[in-house]
This record gives sequence, structure tokens and C-alpha cells, in this order.
Amino acid sequence: MLAALALCVSANVALAAKPRGEPIPDPQSLPETLTTATVSPDAGARVYVSDIAIGHLPDGRVRVFDARSGRLLGMVSTAYAGQFTLAPRRDELYVATTHLSRTTRGERTDVLEVWDTTTLALKYEVVVPPRHAQALNFRAYLRTSADGQLVYSQNATPAVSVTVVELTGRRVLGEVALPGCFGIYPATGHARRFSALCGDGTVQTVTLADNGEIATRLASAKLFDGDTDPWFQHAEQAGDRYWFLSFRGELVEMDLGGEAPRLVSRRSLVAPAERRQGWRPGGYQLFAVDASRNTVLVGMHPKGGEGSHKFAARQIWRFDLDSGKRVARLPGHGATSMTLARGEPRLHTLDAEKSRLDVWRLERGALKKVVSVAGAGEASFHLESHD
Repeated sequence: MLAALALCVSANVALAAKPRGEPIPDPQSLPETLTTATVSPDAGARVYVSDIAIGHLPDGRVRVFDARSGRLLGMVSTAYAGQFTLAPRRDELYVATTHLSRTTRGERTDVLEVWDTTTLALKYEVVVPPRHAQALNFRAYLRTSADGQLVYSQNATPAVSVTVVELTGRRVLGEVALPGCFGIYPATGHARRFSALCGDGTVQTVTLADNGEIATRLASAKLFDGDTDPWFQHAEQAGDRYWFLSFRGELVEMDLGGEAPRLVSRRSLVAPAERRQGWRPGGYQLFAVDASRNTVLVGMHPKGGEGSHKFAARQIWRFDLDSGKRVARLPGHGATSMTLARGEPRLHTLDAEKSRLDVWRLERGALKKVVSVAGAGEASFHLESHD
């Protein structure tokens, strides 16, 4: 308000200084000077929050916040139900989305867009088959290969497939049919390998040849029952180690680096007494793993049951990753999504009901508030840390 008043005063003083007889322009008609800002390289502590804008779907966006001050650094459009992911080096942001020629109708064009994370400007786009999954935002629907040369995009028409985009050639390398399976979980040790969860309770791993054709496709034994205890699609990754979580609170570690998926371990995070109280995990991006600190954080709620798997966290349970032992029960703060920074013990959470982003530091088993951002989105479910 004071800045606006000062601007009006300075404009009026400048106009009053004009010689008599010259027309005095309307201050509202004075031309604006537009500039293009860049995100400082020092602002490495950033968090990207995807908003599907469910009340006006063609207008989705990713908001970029400074994770220490909460300041909005900029936005990237994701158009109609777009998905996003970051390059391994964090220098680019990728968006798989749909554009209609008349905004809400007309000719459909699906694209993979490449955005610069320093300028937040569009670098280029690759037109892809019009089959990208128009769904709520989840990490597993758009991923890169470990070397950053390929982008895998989830399709659903409702037939399930994955479009493979080669960034160096700016072209579609191929499309992989995955009937009955969904989600993309890339390997780290092999740049052309990824896995998917399948409705029959198995995990399937696909390895591609250089030309994009399938070289091998191997499935695990049945690992879960989709009727009694399905797995959430959100997964946490450290190299080729992946962790999945079941609706009833079983944490499962998989090795997805080889030609075939391999089960490493599985353990329940809910004790019998807590199970009788109905404690279950819930949310969208509902748990986070920091393998370097042997830490697992899970959003939990009591009195859970059929259909409660999206409930916000009443508590956040912290576990030792190696032993599976719970080491803390923390306030849930209404978290429906969470992610950890890679370089420091910093947790980002989203309260979808209040559209609030919270940033915390993990200190001595407790959460210490760094900053809160009200109005961080209208329908935000997916967030990623830059660092």
C-alpha cells in the first residue's frame, strides 16, 4: 500500500513539473517497463509444487518457492492435467501435458515441454502421441532415465502404455505397451530400464534396446493382493532401491536395478495394538525416505478403513530404515504429501485441505517450523525439492 502511494506521489510530482500548456497524461496510461528475472543460483533450497487447478483444469501450473523464506520465485504452466518431473541435474523441468486449440475444446495436441529451472522459460517442446494420462499429479507418471537422456511419460486411453522421448534428438523414441500395469519406476544402473506396478500384484520390469524396442520384459512373483492390501503408487527411491507402502502399513523394499524385479524385505510399520485402533497410512505423496540418514517418515491416521487411504496425516511416524523400529510420533499437520531435501534434513509437507505448504527442519526427532506458505495452490498433491 505504501509502495503504491509512493508511486502515485512520484508520478504526480513528475507530471506537475511539466511546462504549462503541455497535455498531462493519465498516470494509468504510462507505459510499464517489463523485465525478465532469473532464479539466483544461490536459491538452491527450492520446492516445486504442482497444482492441477481442478476448478479450471486447462490452467494448471507448478509454483516454485524458496524453501527457506517461502517467497514465490515463479511459475511454470502445466496446462491440462499436466505432470512434471525434474532432470537429474535439476537444470531442467519437464512437463507432459495436453493443449486444446480452443482452450476447452478443439484439436488436441500432447507435448513434452522442456523448461529451464534458472529462467523458468520454455526451451523447446516435443509433440507426443495424444495419450498422456490426464490424472491427478503423481511422481510415478513422468520420470527421466538415470542419465537424463530419456523421459518416460505415462499414457492412459484407457489402454496403458509409456511414451519414451529422447531428449538429445528431440523425438519420440517409441511407445511401450503395459497392459494391466501403471506407474514408472526407472532403474539407476541401466538408463533404458524401468518398472511398473501391475493389477495382478506383480511388479514388471522392461528393458529397452537402443532403438526403443523392448529387449526384455520380466515380472516378479505376486507381491500384493489388490483386493485386500494394495500398494500406493507413490514410491521412494535411493539408487536402484525402491520402497513401496501398502494400504495397511507394510513397507516393502524392492531392488529394481536388474532385468527382473527382486524383493529385498517387507515389514509392517503398525503394531498389533495400533492396528486394532485402525492406524493406517494415508495421503497422496504420503511418505518420504532419506536413505543416507536411515529415515522413513509416514503420514498416519487412526480409525482407518476402506476408502481412508487418502486421509491427511493426524501423525507423522518416523522409523529407522534399517531396523524398521519407530523412533518418533510427530504431529501430522494435515499433511497429504511430503518430500525430503537431499542435501539437508529439511521436510516439505502439503496440507491439501488448506492449500498450505509447510517447511520443517528435522532436529533431534522433532519438527521445527521453518516457514509456512498459505495459498500454495488450489489442488496441489505433488511436490519436489530442488536440492
